[in-house]
Amino acid sequence: MSQKGIISTDVKMNINWYKKILLKELKEIMSSTTIYFLLVLAFLLWRFALGIKFEWQQINPLSPPSIFVRSFYSAFVFGTLGALLYVIRFYKLLHDIVVKTFDAWKLYNSIKAIIWVFLIYISYQYIVPWLFAILNTSVSVLYNIVGFVLYILPPLGISLIVAIIYGLWKTEQARKRDPK
Repeated sequence: MSQKGIISTDVKMNINWYKKILLKELKEIMSSTTIYFLLVLAFLLWRFALGIKFEWQQINPLSPPSIFVRSFYSAFVFGTLGALLYVIRFYKLLHDIVVKTFDAWKLYNSIKAIIWVFLIYISYQYIVPWLFAILNTSVSVLYNIVGFVLYILPPLGISLIVAIIYGLWKTEQARKRDPK
């Protein structure tokens, strides 16, 4: 493996797999996000049209996955804590001590498995709930800010809804004319 700094290029490619997926699926992500944003705007305008006054609301639209979603936690640990241990060369140190000194591959793999389970547990118990609390608070604050702005300026919300619908319609028309 060729070395560039601390992390090899092969590891950089493996760690950044999510960037490739996000860029590949960017159009679908943006279109679904736009539709949800449009629905939130319409919902808030409808509430205010019914005469409901603005009041701060705490919403929690996101919930952390259960521990049984092993693929999520394994990918999360791979991209965060596991990558950190790799960057600080912990696994190389462990390999040097256990395999090169004692020639114990089985022990080395067992220790790595125990470390991996411990990292998944730490992620499940502490890190992921903390992240989801931050995400829910952020979404709640943004929702309330948008709600307050729409409460003060309903024509702005109506204009945004019309502009988003027009943009989606133009995008669909362009897609029909030039299919790939």
